[in-house]
Amino acid sequence: MKEIRVSPVFVNKVRNVRNFQVMLDALMLSAGEGRLAAVVGPAGRGKTRTAQWYAANNGCAFVRCLSIWRHSELGFLQALCRELGVKEVHHRKNPAFLAVMDALNKQEGRPVFIEEIEKLPRLHLELVRDLSDLSSAPFVLIGEEELEGHLKPIRRMWNRCFQLLQFEALDVADTMVFVQAASGLNLPGDVADLLHQSAAGCFRVIKRDLQNLANIMNAKRAAAPTLEMAKLAIKQSLRG
Repeated sequence: MKEIRVSPVFVNKVRNVRNFQVMLDALMLSAGEGRLAAVVGPAGRGKTRTAQWYAANNGCAFVRCLSIWRHSELGFLQALCRELGVKEVHHRKNPAFLAVMDALNKQEGRPVFIEEIEKLPRLHLELVRDLSDLSSAPFVLIGEEELEGHLKPIRRMWNRCFQLLQFEALDVADTMVFVQAASGLNLPGDVADLLHQSAAGCFRVIKRDLQNLANIMNAKRAAAPTLEMAKLAIKQSLRG
């Protein structure tokens, strides 16, 4: 019997990814004006991977904010320069800002994804607002639930948000689609329900449970997963 392997695939046919694409399509229709969008949700729901996938396939910049930039707007601007393909990365804020502006104006309105900006001071958000306003480039901010609370008190930021997209917990259908794409397994309904409920819709937990399930099936040389195998896989997996 052929060994079951779990591949690190990206599945774009789940609900959150479809909603993400719809949001980006609508955001691009308002080209020519500075605008922002926000994507929020608990860890493990696929926000980062979805944004990276979209950026890689559409020639967009993706920047993950680092805690070390808390006292350095320059570090943030330099990272944007690198992601936008600026050849000469400046070591002073003003020329770095202007270099980002020039690069954005050459991007033909493609969105820029900024992840975890909520862990940085307010000034970094103001930089994003200025860059978006002056270049008309769309920026998509990605973070956990506190991102919304980080944006709302800054009225000039909040009223520029075109849309706030909540990444929801995966449903049973999403779980089955992911498992089939990653491993080739077609889950029976009761197994899919158990994996979904146990993981509380978290992608990371489902992936761990699936790997354990594949290992158990390979050890038993089983052609199809059973409810007992799924329970054992869940028992072996780390939980949050």
